[in-house]
Order: sequence, then C-alpha cells, then structure tokens
Amino acid sequence: MAASTRLPPPRPPRAQRNTAALADLNLGDLTEPRHNTVTVRRILAMYLTKTLALFRSIPLSVVEASNRALYQETVDLLAAAHAADQQVGPQIFRLPTVNAFVHCIAGQLHPAGDRVAINAWLRELCGQVALELAIVGRLARPVHIGSGTDGRLPLLCSPTANVAITVRGLQPRVRFSNGLVQIEAGGERAVVDLRDPQPMDSQAVKVWRPYARVVAGLWVTDCDNNPLAMSEAHPDKHGNRPDLGGHSVQQWATLLAEAIALIDQHLPLLGEELRLLARVFVAVGYDAERHLSASYQEVIGTIYLTLHPQLMTMAEAVVHEFQHNKINAMFHFDPLLHNAWTPLYSSPVRPDPRPLHGVVLAVHAFQPVARLYEQMSLQGHALATQTAWNERFARIITLDRAGAATALDHALPTALGSAFFAQMRQLDEHLGELAAQRWPNAAPTQANLDEVAGHD
Repeated sequence: MAASTRLPPPRPPRAQRNTAALADLNLGDLTEPRHNTVTVRRILAMYLTKTLALFRSIPLSVVEASNRALYQETVDLLAAAHAADQQVGPQIFRLPTVNAFVHCIAGQLHPAGDRVAINAWLRELCGQVALELAIVGRLARPVHIGSGTDGRLPLLCSPTANVAITVRGLQPRVRFSNGLVQIEAGGERAVVDLRDPQPMDSQAVKVWRPYARVVAGLWVTDCDNNPLAMSEAHPDKHGNRPDLGGHSVQQWATLLAEAIALIDQHLPLLGEELRLLARVFVAVGYDAERHLSASYQEVIGTIYLTLHPQLMTMAEAVVHEFQHNKINAMFHFDPLLHNAWTPLYSSPVRPDPRPLHGVVLAVHAFQPVARLYEQMSLQGHALATQTAWNERFARIITLDRAGAATALDHALPTALGSAFFAQMRQLDEHLGELAAQRWPNAAPTQANLDEVAGHD
C-alpha cells in the first residue's frame, strides 16, 4: 500500500462551520422557495460535509479485520482525489448509490448496532466509491476487492456511467482502475469499459445499462442498491422492489420529463431545487388506479414511485417525494419539533395514527402540490378547465388544511423550526382564502384522502 494521504478525522473547526451554517439558516422558505434556492443549497452543502466526515471517521473498532485495509485504502484514495479536485468528494457522495451506505452505517454505530450489517454495507460502500473514482478518472492507483465472508461481491451500480455489474462466479475478484473494471470469477474474465459499458451476461458476470436520463443530473432505473428499500413504514405497502411494470425505462423517462417540465413551468424555483437534491427515480411498478411513492431519510437523492398514465399524478408524486427528500436532508441537523415523536395524532393522509413528525412531512409535501395546482389555474393550463382536476384541487386543499391544523395546533418548534412553521401558517392561510374564493359554497371533502395514502 502506498504512503497514506488520509485526510484527518473531522476537527472542531469543521463542526464549528456546520454550527455557523445552521445559525445562518432561515427555514422560512423550506416548504416553498420564494426568491432563490439558497436555503436548499446551504442544506445540501451541510449534508455533504457531514456525509464525507462520517465516511472518513467510521470507528475501526466496528470494522472487521478483513475489511480494515480496504476501508483505509478507500479513504486514502478519496483523499488523494480530493487533493487533486475538491469537487470529487461532494459529487460522489451526492449520489444515493453511495451516501445511503454512509448513513445506514451511522445509524448502527451504537452499542446494540448490527456489526454484521455494518461490515456488509462498508464493503458495498468501498466498492461504490472505487467505482465512481474510476468513472471520473481520479483513482491514484488500482483497487482490488475480493469477496466478503459470504463469498460474494455486492451489486455495483452507477447512474453517471449508466452501468450495473453483478458478479456471480466463485472466488470473485474485481480490479478498479481509471476508466475500467476488470473482473475474475468462476474461471472467467471480463473487462468493463466505463466510458462505454457493453452489456454481457454469463454464468459469472452480468453487466447491463439500467439507467435512462430524465433531465440533466436525474435518472430513472429499475436498479437499486439501497439496503433499506424493503423496509416500509406505510401500512398499505410492502417495500420498494424495483419494477418497470411492463414499460420500457425510456417510457418512464419520457413521462417523468414531462412531469418535471410541468413543475418547471409553474413552480420554477422548486424545479431548480429538485435538480440540486434529487438524483435517481427508482421504478416500483405500474398502477393505473392508485399511485405509490416513497423516500428515506438515509438515502437523500432517491425517489421511489409507481408509473401512472396521468401526467398530473406523476407531477404530484415528484413534488411530494422531492419535498420529503428536502426536509429529510434538514432532519440530519434539526428535528424542527421538540415533540416530533410523541404523542400520536390522526393523519390526513394515513389511516394509522402518526407522530407529529409524520403529519408535518405530509403538510410540507402537499402544500407545494396545492400551489402547483393554483399556478396552473392562474396561467390557464388546459388541465385546469377539467371538472375532475378542479375537484382534485379542492380535495388537496382540504387535505393540506386538515394536516396544517393538527401540526400548527400542537407543534412545539425548535429555534430553527419557528420560521418553518411560520411559512406553513402563511401557506395555510393563503390556501384557506383561495378555497373560500373558488368554492364559497362547497362542503368540506373527506380529509383522509384514500387516493394519496400511498405517498410515504
């Protein structure tokens, strides 16, 4: 191994910078950006700083002896890449295919933590970092990774190179170098050119290209390495297994691009924020009747969703789950509430009682959806002339207002949370005035909207 260029672990000045950044945050436009995207840019910068620091400082006491050399070498190689180009680390750790493992590991760094899971995730993390460094040509030297204690190598995948690699053969070994992945397994050898990966499928190795570009920096796929993907909080769902639902990945990309174009036209600043934070849409099936979607606090940048034939339904889902990504990134630094988890309250979007944290997630997600409908109506979009569209608009406002009433009546905000809840109140009052103008004689509609209960 070459002389170490490992970056030192996080020092007090770095922590002080994050503390100062928190003190400068004004979350009065976290739900809907007003004039610019500064708030989300600051949250993203803090999140990447924290994620990189966590990666560099995983305690060696929890790392199995068989993984220590690989982990330390990966940290050294990232440090060397950082010395050459300080944007490499943030670019790599913005990818949910990488950052998921950092935060899953961090979540197990407690006395009862799962050491087996930590070490399995660490091997996957090192493989993903090596792959991304090879893609951008920033490996100071080749990296070799053999099988883990289970005799297997994990899935390797990258949206940036549109490549996924599964090694199935016995005694596998992978060599990463700039622009190349070389694989030996089961007596077979394969070389993957990361500049133009060619599909292959043998007994030992499978290489495929599962990603389709939606817009610049955003992809859709049926390939996923999130270790929490099958963990599910919603009572009506059973995890998030990748599935194109009988449609081509390009069909998914086309409809998602149309949904984002609708958002860009009517909520342009939200569209800018989406491009800053989101990276991958993971397809989880097709359903013409009901739409399901999900996101995870540990996996910032991934949006899980089903395909639906209605453009408006897809646009709603994109806004909704992006909002979850945005506030989940903030939750890495502040809960916004002192009473986030107890007691439980009825939720306007879920059939089960929810902590106030969950109600706040719902309101934060659906207020911009209502604003999307409002702007489409004001700008004379063709959909806004349809009766069903207007009925849906009215129901969403009812949903928003029911959730906001619960949140605002019971919230005990943190110092940072005060401005966030002030904007929630402003948006709620605005939507109340809007509803009174548009539907002065309308009876309240059902608050627990079954058709949106699949959003998580």
